[in-house]
Amino acid sequence: MSYTPQIEFYKKRQFGDKLNATFVFIRENAKPFLKAQLLIAGPILLLLNILINQFTFDFLGLGFEPDNFTANDIIRIVKLYGVLLISSVITGAVMPAVSYTYMKKYQTSPPDEITNANLLGGLGGKIFNLVGLNIVSFIMLGAVIFLLSLVVGFTGAVSPFLIFFSGTLALVVVAYIGVSLTLGSSIIVFEDNNPLDAIGRCFKLIRGKWWSTFGLIIVVGILGFIINQLFGLPRTILFGIKAITSFESGDVSNLVQMSSSEQGLNVLFATFETFGSIITNSLIFIALAFQYFNLVERRESRGLLSQIEQIDEQSNDEDEEVY
Repeated sequence: MSYTPQIEFYKKRQFGDKLNATFVFIRENAKPFLKAQLLIAGPILLLLNILINQFTFDFLGLGFEPDNFTANDIIRIVKLYGVLLISSVITGAVMPAVSYTYMKKYQTSPPDEITNANLLGGLGGKIFNLVGLNIVSFIMLGAVIFLLSLVVGFTGAVSPFLIFFSGTLALVVVAYIGVSLTLGSSIIVFEDNNPLDAIGRCFKLIRGKWWSTFGLIIVVGILGFIINQLFGLPRTILFGIKAITSFESGDVSNLVQMSSSEQGLNVLFATFETFGSIITNSLIFIALAFQYFNLVERRESRGLLSQIEQIDEQSNDEDEEVY
């Protein structure tokens, strides 16, 4: 008997239906999905969290003790920032790759049969294409922001009153492009597209549905922010206690110096935050996937056509002569 997934992907959904489908999918697939994210994307995300924390402490140290910093310390911070940037780009590709490859497997296999080995076999060039998408999107947004900054600067030189209007227009353009590009990862994985074609399809699909996509990102983003704050609470408490004791002693340099026990707690809390980040990012990626399915169905009726084909196949099977 063929497997029929509980959740129909390509389906027209209202705003609340997309949120509901997101939580239903996570509830049904919580164990195998989160296990896959932890084992495949988790190590990179853990490294990213540790690097962010280390970079923060080094940067604070540069602010509190600028005289004690040497050229080698600054070079080390720059190198750390470079590794942090590369890790961010890779993480931004691996997490959606795992999320959407899992969702593709879910269409043909029950959750208890989806293994990490199956997912790794399906990732393949998806990660490289997603890295390419992130790089092209970054360059694209950077170029747009640079050109708009020139326009804002020029209008400001002509008349100070024009800065407000040109600045507002610049923000609108950047926001429109940025929100549109959030569909790119879904297009690359579900349609086996390349980064450049995926970017073009982003703008085609989102036409007329930008506000609903933006609203979905805001709502899920707020929920994700709350989850991140909860998982980041232990580190916040540790840093708060350290800040209070440093200011009471009058030696703020202690704020950026960690003992061996504090370094151990830092790794432990980073691991805790990694799990929170996985939940947060998974919510966002899955919600965007259901927005993608919704937009494709509205424009191409892919789900409806699939249902018609299934009905035709069933009719043909029933009409076959039995001897």
